Amino acid sequence: MGIITLISYIVAKEGYTFQFRGGSPECINCRFKRVCIDKLKVGHVYRIVRVLNIRNKCPLNEYVITVEVEEAAVEACILKKYAIESMIVPYSKIECSKKDCEYYRLCRPDLLPDRAKVKVVKVSERIKCPKGLPLVRASLLVT
Repeated sequence: MGIITLISYIVAKEGYTFQFRGGSPECINCRFKRVCIDKLKVGHVYRIVRVLNIRNKCPLNEYVITVEVEEAAVEACILKKYAIESMIVPYSKIECSKKDCEYYRLCRPDLLPDRAKVKVVKVSERIKCPKGLPLVRASLLVT
Protein backbone atom coordinates (compact mmCIF):
# COMPACT_ATOMS: atom_id res chain seq x y z
CA MET A 1 0.00 0.00 0.00
CA GLY A 2 1.18 3.51 -0.79
CA ILE A 3 0.97 6.76 1.14
CA ILE A 4 -2.40 8.45 1.63
CA THR A 5 -2.06 12.21 1.19
CA LEU A 6 -3.88 15.25 -0.16
CA ILE A 7 -3.22 17.04 -3.44
CA SER A 8 -4.71 19.93 -5.39
CA TYR A 9 -7.85 19.01 -7.30
CA ILE A 10 -6.19 20.40 -10.44
CA VAL A 11 -3.64 17.56 -10.64
CA ALA A 12 -5.48 14.75 -8.82
CA LYS A 13 -5.31 12.18 -11.63
CA GLU A 14 -3.90 8.65 -11.66
CA GLY A 15 -0.41 8.60 -13.13
CA TYR A 16 0.39 12.24 -12.31
CA THR A 17 4.01 12.50 -11.16
CA PHE A 18 5.39 15.32 -9.02
CA GLN A 19 8.35 16.32 -6.90
CA PHE A 20 7.39 17.33 -3.35
CA ARG A 21 9.01 20.67 -2.54
CA GLY A 22 7.55 21.21 0.92
CA GLY A 23 4.59 23.07 2.33
CA SER A 24 3.78 26.77 2.36
CA PRO A 25 3.69 28.97 5.48
CA GLU A 26 -0.11 28.64 5.43
CA CYS A 27 0.27 24.89 5.97
CA ILE A 28 1.90 25.18 9.41
CA ASN A 29 -1.37 25.55 11.34
CA CYS A 30 -3.63 23.63 8.94
CA ARG A 31 -5.60 20.77 10.45
CA PHE A 32 -4.72 18.56 7.44
CA LYS A 33 -0.95 19.13 7.70
CA ARG A 34 -0.24 15.65 9.10
CA VAL A 35 -1.94 13.96 6.15
CA CYS A 36 -1.15 16.51 3.47
CA ILE A 37 2.55 17.31 3.83
CA ASP A 38 4.04 15.54 6.85
CA LYS A 39 3.96 12.11 5.15
CA LEU A 40 5.93 13.25 2.10
CA LYS A 41 9.69 13.82 1.91
CA VAL A 42 11.04 17.04 0.41
CA GLY A 43 12.82 16.42 -2.91
CA HIS A 44 11.27 12.99 -3.44
CA VAL A 45 9.24 12.14 -6.53
CA TYR A 46 5.76 10.63 -6.20
CA ARG A 47 3.19 9.17 -8.62
CA ILE A 48 -0.54 9.11 -7.93
CA VAL A 49 -1.72 5.49 -8.06
CA ARG A 50 -5.29 5.96 -6.82
CA VAL A 51 -7.71 8.87 -6.48
CA LEU A 52 -10.09 8.47 -3.55
CA ASN A 53 -12.33 11.47 -4.44
CA ILE A 54 -12.65 12.77 -0.87
CA ARG A 55 -12.64 16.59 -0.98
CA ASN A 56 -11.46 18.98 1.73
CA LYS A 57 -11.21 22.77 1.72
CA CYS A 58 -7.71 24.17 1.37
CA PRO A 59 -6.67 27.81 1.93
CA LEU A 60 -4.15 27.55 -0.93
CA ASN A 61 -5.91 25.47 -3.60
CA GLU A 62 -9.66 25.96 -3.02
CA TYR A 63 -9.87 22.27 -2.22
CA VAL A 64 -7.71 19.16 -2.16
CA ILE A 65 -8.46 15.55 -3.04
CA THR A 66 -7.38 12.49 -1.05
CA VAL A 67 -5.05 10.29 -3.12
CA GLU A 68 -2.72 7.34 -2.72
CA VAL A 69 0.83 7.94 -3.93
CA GLU A 70 4.00 5.89 -4.19
CA GLU A 71 7.57 6.96 -4.67
CA ALA A 72 8.39 7.01 -8.36
CA ALA A 73 11.63 6.32 -10.18
CA VAL A 74 12.82 8.93 -12.66
CA GLU A 75 14.56 8.09 -15.94
CA ALA A 76 17.91 9.86 -16.21
CA CYS A 77 21.42 9.59 -17.59
CA ILE A 78 24.17 8.84 -15.10
CA LEU A 79 27.88 8.21 -15.40
CA LYS A 80 28.65 4.58 -16.21
CA LYS A 81 30.76 4.21 -13.04
CA TYR A 82 27.58 4.72 -10.94
CA ALA A 83 25.45 2.25 -12.93
CA ILE A 84 25.14 -0.51 -10.33
CA GLU A 85 21.58 -1.63 -9.60
CA SER A 86 20.46 -1.30 -5.95
CA MET A 87 23.40 1.00 -5.12
CA ILE A 88 22.87 4.38 -3.52
CA VAL A 89 25.03 6.87 -5.40
CA PRO A 90 25.51 10.64 -5.59
CA TYR A 91 23.57 12.19 -8.45
CA SER A 92 24.45 15.35 -10.33
CA LYS A 93 22.84 16.65 -13.47
CA ILE A 94 25.14 16.20 -16.47
CA GLU A 95 26.74 19.51 -17.46
CA CYS A 96 25.74 20.12 -21.06
CA SER A 97 24.87 23.10 -23.23
CA LYS A 98 23.59 21.06 -26.22
CA LYS A 99 19.88 21.71 -25.70
CA ASP A 100 19.10 20.18 -29.10
CA CYS A 101 20.64 16.82 -28.09
CA GLU A 102 18.11 13.97 -27.95
CA TYR A 103 19.36 13.05 -24.46
CA TYR A 104 19.35 16.55 -22.94
CA ARG A 105 16.12 15.99 -20.95
CA LEU A 106 17.55 12.72 -19.57
CA CYS A 107 20.84 14.37 -18.64
CA ARG A 108 19.05 17.22 -16.87
CA PRO A 109 15.64 15.90 -15.72
CA ASP A 110 13.36 18.42 -13.99
CA LEU A 111 12.16 15.97 -11.34
CA LEU A 112 15.58 15.05 -9.92
CA PRO A 113 17.26 17.56 -7.62
CA ASP A 114 20.92 18.22 -8.34
CA ARG A 115 23.39 16.77 -5.82
CA ALA A 116 20.91 14.25 -4.40
CA LYS A 117 21.54 10.73 -3.17
CA VAL A 118 19.68 8.28 -5.40
CA LYS A 119 19.11 4.55 -5.55
CA VAL A 120 19.77 2.98 -8.95
CA VAL A 121 16.64 0.90 -9.54
CA LYS A 122 17.39 -0.28 -13.08
CA VAL A 123 20.13 0.26 -15.65
CA SER A 124 18.81 0.27 -19.22
CA GLU A 125 21.18 1.14 -22.03
CA ARG A 126 24.37 2.92 -22.94
CA ILE A 127 23.92 6.42 -24.27
CA LYS A 128 25.93 7.67 -27.24
CA CYS A 129 26.81 11.06 -25.80
CA PRO A 130 27.84 13.62 -28.43
CA LYS A 131 30.37 15.00 -25.90
CA GLY A 132 31.87 11.52 -25.47
CA LEU A 133 30.85 11.10 -21.82
CA PRO A 134 30.45 7.48 -20.59
CA LEU A 135 26.70 7.62 -19.84
CA VAL A 136 23.96 5.07 -19.27
CA ARG A 137 20.20 5.41 -18.97
CA ALA A 138 18.87 4.43 -15.54
CA SER A 139 15.77 4.56 -13.34
CA LEU A 140 16.57 6.42 -10.12
CA LEU A 141 14.78 6.89 -6.78
CA VAL A 142 15.64 9.83 -4.53
CA THR A 143 16.70 8.50 -1.10
